[in-house]
Amino acid sequence: MTYRELLKLTAVRLGEGGIASPEAEARELTEHFTGFGRFTPRITVVDDEKENKLNEAVCRRISGIPLQYILGSWTFMDCPLFVGEGVLIPRDDTEVCVRECISRMGSSPRSIIDLCSGSGAIAVALAKKYPGSRVAAVEFSPVAYDYLCRNIKANNALNVTAYHDDITKCASRFPDREADVLISNPPYIRSAEIPGLQKEVQAEPEMALDGGADGLDFYRVISQHWVRKVRPGGIISLEIGEEQAEDVGAMLYSNGVRDIRTIKDIAGLDRTVSGVVQ
Repeated sequence: MTYRELLKLTAVRLGEGGIASPEAEARELTEHFTGFGRFTPRITVVDDEKENKLNEAVCRRISGIPLQYILGSWTFMDCPLFVGEGVLIPRDDTEVCVRECISRMGSSPRSIIDLCSGSGAIAVALAKKYPGSRVAAVEFSPVAYDYLCRNIKANNALNVTAYHDDITKCASRFPDREADVLISNPPYIRSAEIPGLQKEVQAEPEMALDGGADGLDFYRVISQHWVRKVRPGGIISLEIGEEQAEDVGAMLYSNGVRDIRTIKDIAGLDRTVSGVVQ
């Protein structure tokens, strides 16, 4: 079968399998498993081994395995990242949080703390944006921590230090009033909502999704124990669920954060709360 025929057939199969963007995902998968791209001549034939691997990948995708896990990597803010089962997939929503953080900083930060770092998407992106900074990336999951370390190395982000630790217990190990930036994409989905999530999201680690009964457990920890790690005038930027801006803003305010803003994502939903530490 030629590359073009295989690409078309893959899109049809994905569409029939309920994938929302079958053409885009077909191109990602076909290019990845055949090694050919959009400028491949129409008559180019794909060998049987590559075609079989692609067919297996399509079956996995239709079964609910995330595209990013099948590819084994994904790009976040121009940073290539290894991803796979057991680590949260980097999303454009999180870019809103990072860009808000960048927009609020008047100068290059010397010290950044990234909590619930996962794959290291935020830590690596900020480390490459500010190569003179020191970035502390804290992650509790052993699987995600391994991906974090791999991605630090893969991006040559030597100014990132990975900490395999639990943010609910380790705040005392970090000095008060020294960080210029505190940023996080913590788990924020209500526990009861997790069984109803789309199957691709349910394939991601529950540890990275479950924010407790009201989805706010980690914001309480951050507000009560981590805000004090930021110097006066330093920046806090937190990704949130679409109905959490008021609650998270109130928590931050009660712990000395001012000039609190809510930033929306491309869909017009509340996605980030940021503020300045007093």
